[in-house]
Amino acid sequence: MDEAALPWAQDVLRATGAPAGPAELVKDRPWSMVWRLPTPTGPVWLKACPERTRHEVRLLSALARFDVPHVLVPLAVEEDRGWVLLPDGGPTVRDVPLQPAAAQRRWADALRAYGEVQRATAPHADALVALGVPDLRLPELPTAFERLALRWAPDLRPLLPRVRDDAAELADLGLPATLQHDDLHDGNVFAAGSRPFDWGDACVGHPFASLLVALDAAPEGPAPDPSGPAAAAYLAGWPDLPVEGLDRVLRLAVRLAVVSRADSWDRALAGWPEAPEPYRTAPADWLRRLA
Repeated sequence: MDEAALPWAQDVLRATGAPAGPAELVKDRPWSMVWRLPTPTGPVWLKACPERTRHEVRLLSALARFDVPHVLVPLAVEEDRGWVLLPDGGPTVRDVPLQPAAAQRRWADALRAYGEVQRATAPHADALVALGVPDLRLPELPTAFERLALRWAPDLRPLLPRVRDDAAELADLGLPATLQHDDLHDGNVFAAGSRPFDWGDACVGHPFASLLVALDAAPEGPAPDPSGPAAAAYLAGWPDLPVEGLDRVLRLAVRLAVVSRADSWDRALAGWPEAPEPYRTAPADWLRRLA
């Protein structure tokens, strides 16, 4: 990782009159490094991304330009070098435990807010792809699946016609492509303001694909069920959806979302000469959910 990232962040903070104390490295992964920098007004966070995940920095900058709600506005970015300086968002949903009923309401609020992020971003889908955000829109999914299957699970290639048919059916059912977080769980949403963060796995795709992970994180337990509190709160923000067939839309989107999850892990593992055992087969493990 570029060793100049930390001096850059310290210079930015010094120029704003909030010089940083000693930095603490809190995350060191092949796809990003994150430091916590204490300042007189509270901590700020520096994230540095290598070339293959640099689209996250461009994405954060674009979300601020597009005035998308419920996202952190960067304090500074260096897009060409993959650096972003972010304000502190407070504790995550995971860090603030609640009683079950309250936890359900809070996760429902988080998904409701996330849907607002997606609807505000949908008009900019082409612009995000042009910035390098991975394109996993429905017409691209069969090609992505075939590429991933060849690399990670050749025995799954016979599922390609089914993936094509499911993607075509889901496209016919409507909804525009938009920003898709792809790892929306309780550790990636700030408790205050229900703001999602950590967009390194994000892509442009079907909005409901985010529910693959988000419904697993719901306090009522994993199930792609539109009648559950979290899913219902999220789906209420898409008023043009016909009630009849909604369950089919949801289940198709969640099933196909395993392709984008496999793709994000494929990108992540590309930076690891030898990935640790728990992650080594992650792309194949996700793809096998299709079977």
